[in-house]
Amino acid sequence: MAERQVQGVSIGLWLLTLVAGVFLAAVSTTDPVTIGLWAAVLAIAQTLSVPAPSGTRIHLGFGVATAVVLLVPDVVAVAAIYAVGMSTSWLVSLVLRPGPDESAVFVSDTVSLAVFVGVFYGIAEAFGGLDAMTGMATLAVLSLAAVAWYIMRAGLQALVGFDRPDLSVRYLWLLALEDWAAALSIFVAGALFGFAWPAVGWWALPIAVMPYLFSHLAFVRYHDTKRTYGQTIRALAQIPEVGGLAPAGHASRTADLSLAVARELGMHPDAVVELEYAALVHDIGRITLNEPAILRAGYTDEDIARWGAQIVDEAPYLHRVADYVRQQHRPYRQAGQVKDPTVPMPSKVIKVVSAYDQARQDMDLPPVDALELVHRGSAYDFDPDVTASLRRVLTHRGELEA
Repeated sequence: MAERQVQGVSIGLWLLTLVAGVFLAAVSTTDPVTIGLWAAVLAIAQTLSVPAPSGTRIHLGFGVATAVVLLVPDVVAVAAIYAVGMSTSWLVSLVLRPGPDESAVFVSDTVSLAVFVGVFYGIAEAFGGLDAMTGMATLAVLSLAAVAWYIMRAGLQALVGFDRPDLSVRYLWLLALEDWAAALSIFVAGALFGFAWPAVGWWALPIAVMPYLFSHLAFVRYHDTKRTYGQTIRALAQIPEVGGLAPAGHASRTADLSLAVARELGMHPDAVVELEYAALVHDIGRITLNEPAILRAGYTDEDIARWGAQIVDEAPYLHRVADYVRQQHRPYRQAGQVKDPTVPMPSKVIKVVSAYDQARQDMDLPPVDALELVHRGSAYDFDPDVTASLRRVLTHRGELEA
């Protein structure tokens, strides 16, 4: 959706949610104070978030929503709590973090919660209602509802990117699914609180919070470690350039454009991250060219790729990255083949984008001529699918005419 559409949908949904919440609170048999307190807790939790593996943040409101369906017996009251809490959280978020992203989060989270509560009570009623179900059965139904919430949330996050021609919907969908660990920890915390409260009262709070805090710390450390890895690899990528063995800025430009092409092609997010690392260090093997013996003996692009892969492969975490670097010189097909299945897609992307950047910088060609030079090599060297994706990315960036 375009930003204007998202804003329009969010405003309309907010009005509908607020009116529905007030109406449901009025007709519910549950004490309005109870509804108001739970709605306030939900609104506060929804303004808090944890860094997720996808690089985004996932809000904590779902944990409170999970506890609510277990502790509030009236389905009308539950719906009122969700509606009032979510509409209030959006207003608070607009004050704290104004922008279209908050509107998109409000739409996806509100609709996902509606699916969650609908699936939960729908399945429960099919088995005779919550009162007729055992604790294990309730947990099973709750888990199924959580899965429905998670899939709906991921799908809506992918739909928000429909106005971005440089991003594949498949990539956005897979990226949203990467957050399963963070979502699971929030769900477990809410379920623990909901099941423990009737038995132990306020002791349910530390029972639920302590495991989540450990998970939260793990997510933060993972996020920081991932960022440190990226910074370290970017620093290593500068070595050939500082030594005058590679063009200045070539590694970062290749990585930036390769990242955009990978996302446009709809590659898996994990492969996209590894591709970025490989693109940054794809010339690291050039540091061996300061050895006179190597210069006298001669070398090929295959040699540089192999030497670079040997350097990168010293880190076990970067084994696949090393493989992408090793195979970056290979043509995408041999004579008699449609495509060579042994050449990984990240290596094909690096080969195309690196050649394009060299044509732009070393030969001082304009974008259209540099891309045309790459097109000429599409018979064997450069994968035409990657080249077509590069054209679409450059068009989206305004470097080529549509």
